[in-house]
Amino acid sequence: MKITFEMSEAAYEIAKKVYSGQITRTEGKIEINKNTGMNEGSAQAFITIFLAMMSGEVYKRAFNNETNRLLFESIKRDYGKEYFIKALDASQKHVNYYSTLGKGNLSGLQSIINEMRS
Repeated sequence: MKITFEMSEAAYEIAKKVYSGQITRTEGKIEINKNTGMNEGSAQAFITIFLAMMSGEVYKRAFNNETNRLLFESIKRDYGKEYFIKALDASQKHVNYYSTLGKGNLSGLQSIINEMRS
């Protein structure tokens, strides 16, 4: 199933509740699934990627570029420049990681990162 922009918007709001400790990752995954129809595996990945972005850590799963852009813009709006930079750093680490897998590169995501940094 394709993850739509609307699913990602709703998932972001739930992932914020996980980040703030209001709900657990498991509760968040279930809530995303229930509210958006996103499967639980993708919902878990969404939360994992969001938490990695908030801490500046590498993540291993990928999302579509529309979702990546939503995450960057939402983190910048809701958490400020420091966390926005961490999100860009985490995504750059993801691009670098992905390039070692021999499956090509994430040129679309790299373009978004470059655009957002300037």
